[in-house]
Amino acid sequence: MSELIGRELSSMILSYGREVKEIVRGLREGVEFLNTMRSGEAMEVLARSIRADTRADNIRRDIILKVGTSIKEGYIREWVARLIRRLDLVAESSKEAARYLTIIPYLEIPVELRDVVESLSKLAAEGMDLVLDGLEALIEGDEERAAAHASRVEEIEERADDALVNGRRLLIKYGERMRNAALIVLIRDFIESIEKITDYAEDAADYIRTLALRLAT
Repeated sequence: MSELIGRELSSMILSYGREVKEIVRGLREGVEFLNTMRSGEAMEVLARSIRADTRADNIRRDIILKVGTSIKEGYIREWVARLIRRLDLVAESSKEAARYLTIIPYLEIPVELRDVVESLSKLAAEGMDLVLDGLEALIEGDEERAAAHASRVEEIEERADDALVNGRRLLIKYGERMRNAALIVLIRDFIESIEKITDYAEDAADYIRTLALRLAT
């Protein structure tokens, strides 16, 4: 793969993926800290995610500028552009979820719903880890391992779908008991924003698997 896009661009794409992983990981750790009432540490890791997002944006812009000049094959240019866009959406969804963490009175959320949030954030981090593993394998030329990692992301996304359905069910269960109607809406939007991370991670994994299979033939 690195022969098709060049070592410099390969390194840039991997660096971008690692920064996106850092953004998702920050959300995951922020949720963990809030669940153990360590709000100060939660805010610190969310701030770290913001810094990672700034770095990611800079790398993404550099990749877009370089793609047009360093890749000869049209289908590879399109693949890189679409992959980067999906990773950008992963980062955007992570930032959106992190913003909810800063405004929702987290400990007022019923424990069962907090369990859903924790499960979704864990799945989001696992999904992005696998995307990066698959991307690294693809660039190293191990198409079989890349496709295997990408396929596992689909399983993660299905589990996240189930968790989201459970979260919606719990919102109905607790809706009448929660006096603050705005909080119900915020929680709904919050859990949906986390689930979107796994949706976009699956999209990125699909591109990795598709190219891995094409290069393997």
